Amino acid sequence: MNLPLSFISELKNKIGNEDFDAYMDSFNTDPVVSVRFNPHKMTKPEGLSSVPWCRLGYYLNERPVFTLDPSFHSGAYYVQEASSMFLWHILDNISPDSRDLKILDLSAAPGGKSTLIATWLNNNGVLCANDPIKNRAYTLKYNLLKEGFTNIIVTNNDPKDYGELKGCYDIILVDAPCSGEGMFRKDPDAIGEWSPDHVQHCSLRQRRILTDVLPALKEGGYLIYSTCTFNATENMNNVGWLTDTFPLTSVNIPVNSNWGIITEEYKNAIGYQFYPHRVRGEGFFSSVLQKKRLLEKQPKLKSDKTKLSLTSRNVSDSLKPWIKMENESLFSDRNNMIHVFSSAYEEWMYTISYYLKIIYCGTHAGTFNRNIFIPDHSLALSLFASPSITKFELSKNDALLYLKKELTQINTSETGWILSTYNGIGIGWLKNIGHRINNYLPSEYRIIMDLPKV
Repeated sequence: MNLPLSFISELKNKIGNEDFDAYMDSFNTDPVVSVRFNPHKMTKPEGLSSVPWCRLGYYLNERPVFTLDPSFHSGAYYVQEASSMFLWHILDNISPDSRDLKILDLSAAPGGKSTLIATWLNNNGVLCANDPIKNRAYTLKYNLLKEGFTNIIVTNNDPKDYGELKGCYDIILVDAPCSGEGMFRKDPDAIGEWSPDHVQHCSLRQRRILTDVLPALKEGGYLIYSTCTFNATENMNNVGWLTDTFPLTSVNIPVNSNWGIITEEYKNAIGYQFYPHRVRGEGFFSSVLQKKRLLEKQPKLKSDKTKLSLTSRNVSDSLKPWIKMENESLFSDRNNMIHVFSSAYEEWMYTISYYLKIIYCGTHAGTFNRNIFIPDHSLALSLFASPSITKFELSKNDALLYLKKELTQINTSETGWILSTYNGIGIGWLKNIGHRINNYLPSEYRIIMDLPKV
């Protein structure tokens, strides 16, 4: 593996020659494959070793073709790099007794950490997941809707837009764009993009992002800063800069000595470094800081009730056969999409809609064509789809044909809207009209690759 000489020199100085040799040896082994399962959609896997810092994380013995597993499309599990699942351990330690939180994942696409937060919250509190790049934000939306919760908002905004929401969030995660040193084994293209100048550029960009978003953090709230790199410039130096520049104090997160994670210190700051030769995972860094309680008066935030409004009682009643209502309310937007969202955060949602560009909110239930309800794909994957909905269980082969939009018939006397399922979990809507079916899987989510011969 041809690594840049300046990178080699810096990493040797940091970890020593012996550790560096072990790091280089890690390139001779394949990256590990890990998944985090959704406990609402599948049972705990058997015969697999667990990721020690995340109770829902597991290592696979080999890498399957995930596209050819219908459970992957239903949101039964998420393929996530094991080191980044350390976020679960952090959340457990900074908020062990409460899930009634407002959490922001600022640079969230494709969604590994956001889906983890959503599962950790378990439909309590609310998660705002953001990405400033439009196509990435829509990928983020798709991965989050598969989780099935109603307490999720996906936005497409620049970090500075969030700075207007002063004192709004209990926890803010900034998984910052970085030089990617920790991903060299998994993504060799990152090596060609690396340079000392790129490291400096990333560090300055990270500081701009942090400066923009920090006003949105509540006093007493927590900032979680992470990268997938090794160097001090982007990691500990930036954490030290945060404690010097802002009213933030570093938080110690207990770490089991058997996990292989290195605790780093700089000035009064603490960080946690993952190396691929020490852990079963790739390179990763994280640090937690708490905003001091200065008792500053926060400005009153504005709200906008024109973009989302409560549906009428007649509409709500007509949707009872479709939606399992617990502590949720129904809202409609300007495009007449019905949203299922947590009632406890109704007013807060109006605030978010004033300041930000929302592309997904709660669960998208569907729309009305005159008086006929057309369910949305999100409802098919939601944990809040009514149990009374007509369902049809597909074999693996038929599920793949459905997901490729090539399934033409099913063997049932039921007609009309049917929720197609695999292993009991919804994968999408179809409409049986007798001699054929109409497949309502959105075309952008269909399988493109060829299916294996059966």
